[in-house]
Amino acid sequence: MTPLNAKSFILDLFLASSGQTLSIKQILNAAKILEISENNIRVAVTRLSHENMIESISRGHYKLSANAENWGSIILHREHALKSKPDWNQQYIGILTTHLGRTDRTALNHREKILKHAGFRELETGFFIRPDNLTLNLNELTQKLVHQGLESEAKFMLIAQFSDNTQNKIIDLWDTQKLNQRYEKYTLQLQQWLSHYQAMNQIERARTSFLLGRETIALMLTDPLLPSTWVNTALRADFFTAVIQLDQIGQDTWQQLNQKENI
Repeated sequence: MTPLNAKSFILDLFLASSGQTLSIKQILNAAKILEISENNIRVAVTRLSHENMIESISRGHYKLSANAENWGSIILHREHALKSKPDWNQQYIGILTTHLGRTDRTALNHREKILKHAGFRELETGFFIRPDNLTLNLNELTQKLVHQGLESEAKFMLIAQFSDNTQNKIIDLWDTQKLNQRYEKYTLQLQQWLSHYQAMNQIERARTSFLLGRETIALMLTDPLLPSTWVNTALRADFFTAVIQLDQIGQDTWQQLNQKENI
């Protein structure tokens, strides 16, 4: 996870606010809760503006730029996250990108990031696969990934079967043990927070929900959604449920703080 410096804090704050416009006063008040200095925030706002990650829409008011909205689309558009089916047909989705080239490192990194966030892993250079257990069909998934920035020339396919030798290698493309450990670890942390947050004052609730949400929301939205034969899907469901509860409580708390400040 990116350390919580002033720049990453500001971007996280915009993402947590669903991309809404924020005033410099709102940003500074939020920074106080996380104990980030006013000077560091003002410097970071200037740098993010120069980097075209945020833009000023009026004096002292900012929003995410189109560039940043594209970068943070997975977090911003929570309702459009990929979803899995309970049953898996033992088939795979394959995406071939070898013909797209690898010399443009920026394009390559962007392509690989999109595919990784959708649960794909590289079986061979330029050939990515994932289990065909998503609620989207092949055409719908193609449209979604192209909309996120994947080149439209990428070749999508359904794969009915691999040879036994290849099949034995496929499961190792994902660290399933780490995923199960992550579900268990964060579900426990989230459930502990959910059982105690009502006893917190508003400032502490805002601070802790921001920090815990910063760790867990992105993990939920970029989870590879592997089938139940590979990971503990019941534990994953518990994790997702707890994250959604935290996210809603956190957003409500921050909105109440902003309204209280009458910004």
